[in-house]
Amino acid sequence: MGNGASVQTPQTADIQDLFEDTVFNESEIRRISVLNAENGTEAILATLLPMPLLPHILSWLADQARRENLSEGITIEQIIYLLDTLHPSQLIENKRDLAWKLYDIDEDGYIAQSDLAEVLRYILPSLPLSKYQVLARRALSRFPEKRVARRDFDKLVPDAQLLKILTKPILT
Repeated sequence: MGNGASVQTPQTADIQDLFEDTVFNESEIRRISVLNAENGTEAILATLLPMPLLPHILSWLADQARRENLSEGITIEQIIYLLDTLHPSQLIENKRDLAWKLYDIDEDGYIAQSDLAEVLRYILPSLPLSKYQVLARRALSRFPEKRVARRDFDKLVPDAQLLKILTKPILT
């Protein structure tokens, strides 16, 4: 996929158990299972394209896999978690939790100008590099500390925008 992240292909064809706590219906589970069996998890990820944040999401998943010492790379479990969170039926709170993890790049508990500029590079890829810092600084200027804590995240990224960014009709 060009992002340097390897993706684990499950050893067993039956991934149904992984869907136990998801919002997927039987038809969606069957579709994902078929995609996985026929073409592996790369095919599942391809259903998310074009999605501007996908390269960043894959990088985050790969970092998470490295932190957990998963030598096989991104797991099918991580992919299903991602698909579940992006599902149109998923609760906004779950989308907000994922977005926070994606926006707080340095994981310091705040979204600072550098974090936001990095995310904007994915969301608005056609801008000149100098614009990302300007946009991030402008967005954070209304916050007293010029950074955003988790409790104020919805003031930076309103629910309607979050739904647009992190909702994908996965299997249409």
